[in-house]
Amino acid sequence: MRLYALLAFRCPHCLQGKVFAGLWRMHAECPVCGIHFEREEGYFMMSVFIGYVISTALAVPLIVVCYVQRAPVWWYVGSNVLLLTLLSPLIFRYSRMIWLHLDELFDPRG
Repeated sequence: MRLYALLAFRCPHCLQGKVFAGLWRMHAECPVCGIHFEREEGYFMMSVFIGYVISTALAVPLIVVCYVQRAPVWWYVGSNVLLLTLLSPLIFRYSRMIWLHLDELFDPRG
């Protein structure tokens, strides 16, 4: 159930309310259970590191393919810039969702 909630961008507490109000904008509180998503200022800084891991996991296979194909250096850069630019909304959303769900799993709210 929690995995579905994470993949569907649902609240980590009640697993029902939508977390995002738009492509880049989050709700401040869950529309269903009312918990405040950001526990403190700078709360989502850890999601930046999760985003780095996701970006690296996406970029490395592309780099390996470019290396095996003996592509020019600009292919390495151009293909990764294009890939990560196109996927940046998903990387942003899933890094925040993973952080919210991990935090709720290890430090549940009352």
